[in-house]
Amino acid sequence: MNSKSLTKIEYDKIISLVAGTCGFAVSRELAEALAPVADSHHARLLLAETEEARELLRLHPLFSLTGLWDIRSAVRHAEIGGTLEPEALVNLAALCRSARSAKAFFSELKGNFPALQGLARSLTLLKTIESAVEKAIGPDLSINDGASDRLAGIRRKKRDKTERIKDRLDNLIKNPATARLLQEPIVTIRDGRYVVPVRQEYRSQVSGVAHDLSSSGATVFIEPLAVMELNNELSVLQHEEEEEIAAVLRGLSLVVSGFSAELRADLAILAQLDFLLAKGRLALEMDAVVPKINDDGVWKLVKARHPLIPAARVVPVDARLDKGIAAMVVTGPNTGGKTVLLKTIGLLTAMALSGLQIPAESGSEIACVNAVWADIGDEQSIEQSLSTFSSHMSNIVAILAQADSRSLVLLDELGAGTDPTEGAALAMSILKYLKASGAKTVATTHYSELKAFAYNTPGFINASMEFDLETLSPTYRLLMGLPGKSNAFEISRRLGLPEAIISDAAASLSGQDVAIAAMLANLEDMRRELTAEQQRAEALRVSALSRDKRLAEREQALKAREAEILRQANEQAQRILEETAAKSRALYEQQRQQIAERQSAERVWQQSQKQLKSWQQQLEEEIPEPVFEGQPPARVKPGDYVYLPKLDKFGSVLDTPDSDGQVMLQVGVVKLKARLGEIRLSDPEKQQKPAKGGRAYGHAALAYRKSVSVEPTLNLHGMDTMEAMPVLEKYLDDAFIAGLRQVEINHGRGTGALRNFVHQELRRHRLVKSFRDGDYHEGGIGVTIVELNQ
Repeated sequence: MNSKSLTKIEYDKIISLVAGTCGFAVSRELAEALAPVADSHHARLLLAETEEARELLRLHPLFSLTGLWDIRSAVRHAEIGGTLEPEALVNLAALCRSARSAKAFFSELKGNFPALQGLARSLTLLKTIESAVEKAIGPDLSINDGASDRLAGIRRKKRDKTERIKDRLDNLIKNPATARLLQEPIVTIRDGRYVVPVRQEYRSQVSGVAHDLSSSGATVFIEPLAVMELNNELSVLQHEEEEEIAAVLRGLSLVVSGFSAELRADLAILAQLDFLLAKGRLALEMDAVVPKINDDGVWKLVKARHPLIPAARVVPVDARLDKGIAAMVVTGPNTGGKTVLLKTIGLLTAMALSGLQIPAESGSEIACVNAVWADIGDEQSIEQSLSTFSSHMSNIVAILAQADSRSLVLLDELGAGTDPTEGAALAMSILKYLKASGAKTVATTHYSELKAFAYNTPGFINASMEFDLETLSPTYRLLMGLPGKSNAFEISRRLGLPEAIISDAAASLSGQDVAIAAMLANLEDMRRELTAEQQRAEALRVSALSRDKRLAEREQALKAREAEILRQANEQAQRILEETAAKSRALYEQQRQQIAERQSAERVWQQSQKQLKSWQQQLEEEIPEPVFEGQPPARVKPGDYVYLPKLDKFGSVLDTPDSDGQVMLQVGVVKLKARLGEIRLSDPEKQQKPAKGGRAYGHAALAYRKSVSVEPTLNLHGMDTMEAMPVLEKYLDDAFIAGLRQVEINHGRGTGALRNFVHQELRRHRLVKSFRDGDYHEGGIGVTIVELNQ
């Protein structure tokens, strides 16, 4: 359709309304590209889609598509081998999540929504991308420890190094001999290295590297020699962490690249769904209806409203152009609403053919056309030296060259801007030419000649915008079939113009003018008679309503009898319900007693467990401590081969002893901690045995000791993740050695942070076969049930 004409009828403003309710850029582009179609079947399909969306929003007003992002540039970047930033990956995951949610919603949706559900069925579930991004990237766009095993290990080492650095610097700060040298007793960071603020006058008394100087020059930030090596190691770990984060992002980008076609398809479908919902929202806001689309050249607008005029001010109009009518000539006073009428007819036509519902009442019809042509408004141009008449005529010439039997032509103030006689003659010729072309025309005018022309020419119809002579103001109501009177004499008389002047003006009218005035008066009389007939019909309608009321009263009596029968039935049903409720209460009391008995049994079991634990402690005290050959090493280093007499196992040292004197060992597939006194240096060729006279204390003995000391439940309540990590590690090792097949980790509900940490550790632990949340009777999500390898 002609874009200039669409702009004249303000179609572009309707498009802006649709685009404004879209959720993201891609669906807004669909809205901005919306245009009327020339095929009636296509238009009906578009309107059916809009009606589905409107009905969905009516039934589910809170539904909306969330997590919509324009991911096109990110997908292109991944396809050419680029690495995506965390924000782009999170947006991609959000779109995948939106596709999954939309597919689930529409698969469970009840009702007749074939277009929307068909689109949703075409969505592809990309859980791989969604899960991978959620695992790797946090809500704050940081890379999670669980993104890779290597990253988790690096960060554990970083935390360890950081704590060691802080411990050493805290000792320096708290030492009275060095504390006096500091400007403040704090640890800070400069150039990525931990430093302390030293007073300038004591600079030479602190060994280390100066990294920064305060603005006043009174403070030097020095990295003490005691932490320099640890800072170096921390810098290396920082570099390794950055490399691993880059590797994680590259891996995620490769996953995105592998699903690029599916992502583009999901993006297009979600954009289409969002666009349809935007059309549905606009229909609800306008209280619009689905018009009937016909190929017969018929327009029937029932209480149509201009969609851009506020509801409190707009006046609905009824307008009809039947199949045999080629043109409607609309007359009436200035500011009476003629131009608004033209725009309403044209705009509602364009909206309906674009699949947008129209603000009107049910029963409205729109004819399917190829084009809407409009010459509306004053286009006087100084630059082109065009007068108002010339600019209008230029537009009309272009319209006449292209209008055909599938065109709607809207002409405002046809023939105005020039000599009235010539303008009226041109206007009549233009209307006859448009009729011959088969176009449907609506034209506004002030010329009386056109009123008579429309009255006397087959295929033309008059219409007028009503004017209230009592208030001397327009009512903006359209009167079909009646031309408008100028009312100049009557208005002048009411305003006080002397009667002599009015009589002289009336006498100077031409015979044709008098005839037209008489014709209009005759039509006005006919309208009054028709109004009287309508009043008589209204009286008959009221009488019929009275009869209907009597019948309704009789029907009401029958309904009262029916209600009494229903009341009695309800009373009987209530008695049945009360009996059922009594039985339910008795059953509930029985269940409550059973629960109380079970709780009592649990208390007995707990007391038995306490007694058993007491016996176990006594038994452990009676077992003599073993004596082993050899001396424990004074120190060990990573890679040393050692023998564990208690386990009768050999292993290797993984790290230097921690602050508690415990060493992390690799014994087969198990990592465990042991004190220096519990190990002996060895080599692969040598086997150590218990000392003579000592008691054999191999794996079976250790397993026995563990079995009597390790409980099947670990309580982590009140711990943070740093406190819980070593406790959980040691407990899983002990439980495995004790031969427990299933254990229970009690971490509580809280914010869920401790639960998430426990699940993360269990996923990577070698001794864990599987785990799950506890059932309702086991503690729900406050407890995790773990099955250990055997």
